Amino acid sequence: MRRLATIAAASLAVVLTSKSPYWKVGPLDPALSRACSLGRFNVADPSRWQAYFGGPEGAETLAIAKGTGANLIDPGRLAKPKEDYFFRKHGTTECEVYVGGRRG
Repeated sequence: MRRLATIAAASLAVVLTSKSPYWKVGPLDPALSRACSLGRFNVADPSRWQAYFGGPEGAETLAIAKGTGANLIDPGRLAKPKEDYFFRKHGTTECEVYVGGRRG
């Protein structure tokens, strides 16, 4: 019974909501965005964790992955454990990766 509850909890979308523009979540990383567009850095399950930005400017829904590897496809090990990755247009050649938790 406990295992079933764990599986059900793992499939739920955890949603972050904000009225800020989506690009304020963190800096756009050109290298990770390029890797994403090539299928080398991407979110494993886009519906698992999502961030919804619903303000009048920059409304968007972004998929989330953790630098620890949770919900992330990263064969080149580009992720950093203390960062969170927010994917816009994932699965396309126009993919953009914004980084939360990055210093500087």
